[in-house]
Amino acid sequence: QLAALLRDADHVRASLAACTPAAQQALAGLLREEGRSPRPAFERSHGVIRPAGPARLERERPHLTPANPTEELWYRGLLHPTMVETANGLMEFLCVPPELASLLPSPPPAERVFPPAPLPAAPGAVSLFGVLGNDQPERCSEQRFFIQPPVDLALHELCTLLCLAQAGLIALRDPTDLLSWQSTSLYEYQRYSLQPPADPAWLTADGPGSPAALALTLAVELGWLRVSGRRLALTPAPTQAWLGAPRSEQRGQLLAAWSGSMRWNDLCRTPALSCQQTGSWSNDAIGTRQRLLPLLARLQPDAWYDLDALAAALQRHAPDFQRPDGNYDTWYIRQRGASAFLRGFEHWEQVEGALLRFVLSGPLHWLGVIALATHANSQTAAHGASQTAAISLSAAGQAWLSHAPGAPAPEAAALTVQPDFTVLVPGDAALLDRFRVARFTTWQGATQAEGQPVFSYRISQTGLHRAAQQGIDTARVLAFLQTRAAPLPANVAAALERRRKEDGNYPAGGPNAG
Repeated sequence: QLAALLRDADHVRASLAACTPAAQQALAGLLREEGRSPRPAFERSHGVIRPAGPARLERERPHLTPANPTEELWYRGLLHPTMVETANGLMEFLCVPPELASLLPSPPPAERVFPPAPLPAAPGAVSLFGVLGNDQPERCSEQRFFIQPPVDLALHELCTLLCLAQAGLIALRDPTDLLSWQSTSLYEYQRYSLQPPADPAWLTADGPGSPAALALTLAVELGWLRVSGRRLALTPAPTQAWLGAPRSEQRGQLLAAWSGSMRWNDLCRTPALSCQQTGSWSNDAIGTRQRLLPLLARLQPDAWYDLDALAAALQRHAPDFQRPDGNYDTWYIRQRGASAFLRGFEHWEQVEGALLRFVLSGPLHWLGVIALATHANSQTAAHGASQTAAISLSAAGQAWLSHAPGAPAPEAAALTVQPDFTVLVPGDAALLDRFRVARFTTWQGATQAEGQPVFSYRISQTGLHRAAQQGIDTARVLAFLQTRAAPLPANVAAALERRRKEDGNYPAGGPNAG
């Protein structure tokens, strides 16, 4: 009799009409979520069902005075518990059974919460004084804004890693462990890095994330590194294919590797957080990305979004993107340097908010998807500290997130050889060109020009000798430079030609050799 009454259309409509507006809105939201929600998440938003045994039910009669919208729906028979097997194990859900859902009116469309509206004005090319609607620099003395375009930091760091491995400069303590780098190797990689971490050990451990650490992780994940004796060497075929691919394909391959990486844990790499892995809990880094990236695909390309507003909108729209079970009490996470664990939904901003900021300003920025607008006030600027104020999705990033073909890549920039034998490799040059240059030169350093890195090498006897040991003669070096760095200074060309004759070499090979 009870089951028949619960399925009666008139009874269902009467039960719904008797609910408060808050309960009706909660039910509509549940129907928009295909009729079910993890119990902790639903109760967090709409109230907890107070435990009550038969005696308490008879004594207090909570069905007559429900404490919140969840109890209203529960005691009117519109909300039921169920257990669901998920990728994270067996979880309890609150649901509207299909027999009832078919009798309920379709819920109104949800108010658009995510993403928030973009900023009304685009930032300036040099400074971001206008990004928040203030175009008078003299009134912004305490808050300055700077653009950081997506410059493929992770791609450059990976190219550096491949150059070091090709030169045999990465030694291992344990030949069975690709990440057991010797300290000298860690410092060498850090010396070449565009954004070196504070501690070289963080390159191979779960310290705060950096472009170099991400590049190393992805190289290992992709199988591009192998052990040769006690040194790290390259796996020739895949590395050669990646170095020779167009920049868009190079970026796409690394983005796919990051989004599916089991080695790179964004949460544990977030600089503000420290994860204490006790064995009793673990986060699903891949699942988190799979839930977060489709949301980011909704951003308008080349529009600027206030990062605080973006985090607040995500908290309202999809707060459980990292914890689909809605349970915020079981993970052991601290802020770095603190002793107390961040448990409970009230710490969402410190954990999920910090993770979102790191993913946007870290991996997605390093991989060319996100441009940053950072600000530094008078107190932090002196220490080189900056904080992201706004982000913008690049056109290439939008194409990748939406699985659409990207725009054709522009022609790779040429190299510049100076009369003092310095070779300048701009950031938008082909990575294969820089890899080849590194084989017959010595490293000088890196500078910035128009927002892009410029790598500086020097043609030296040491570099040419190292290249000769690897089968690259002077004739091939000269042919390569004549093709990729025209015009070649006359004194440099004459010196290389003289060395070629002294070594007894004859013109052979070509710009693609080696």
